[in-house]
Amino acid sequence: MNVKEANQIVQDLISSGDVLDAALDLSELTNASGLRLPDEIGTLYLNGLITAKGLILPKRVYCELYLSGITSAEGLALPKSVGDCLFLESLESAVGLTLPEDLGGLDLSGLTNAVGLKLPERIGISLWLNGLRNADGLLLPSDVQNIYLNGLSSPKALKLPNNFEGEIELNGLTTAEGLILPSKLKRVSLDGLLTAEGLILPSQLETADLNGLTTGVHLSLPEGFSGYLLLAGLPLTEKESLRKRYPKLEDKIK
Repeated sequence: MNVKEANQIVQDLISSGDVLDAALDLSELTNASGLRLPDEIGTLYLNGLITAKGLILPKRVYCELYLSGITSAEGLALPKSVGDCLFLESLESAVGLTLPEDLGGLDLSGLTNAVGLKLPERIGISLWLNGLRNADGLLLPSDVQNIYLNGLSSPKALKLPNNFEGEIELNGLTTAEGLILPSKLKRVSLDGLLTAEGLILPSQLETADLNGLTTGVHLSLPEGFSGYLLLAGLPLTEKESLRKRYPKLEDKIK
């Protein structure tokens, strides 16, 4: 697809009057120079672009914006608002990246470090940073529902928002030593842990996914805990032992 063909597709869409409801897929386009996009659009796919050179994006994307092929933030001017989610999974560095303040979700799973990363204070639903190998310099939003940090093997330097109430995945962690989970957390997934040594679970948890545990030694539950424990890797004898220790959770230890 060349720019002339892409512009014709855009014009046809504008003429149809369905711009705000449409999912415009221009992923076959590899060069955005000369591309004329509307100021507002529903969903936009531009996954064929590797750089933002010549790219002028809409001011507002109501649903999702896919820029999954872009590797550098150089010259990337993002919309002021992305309603559902912004996908930048191939971005190799956050240096020079300016994110929208109005953002429903964000996927930056290609980043291996947080250098230059400035996240908005609020992300409406989910934040994916599965490529991060360490949490040095990472400042997470104070208002977000789900956080995915499955690339971390250690909780060192990880500071989770104190008021975080949603779901967090940390399936890459091999140790819980130093992990501080928010007191109002609803769901946590820690599938990579083989032992619960150092793990302190919040009492308000609704679900703790600990399917990687191979032993129940060191697993201790806080007073008032009434959530589900997912322990698929635990031997049946140890599950039964836990059920006897916590009889009120007999049906919730899976």
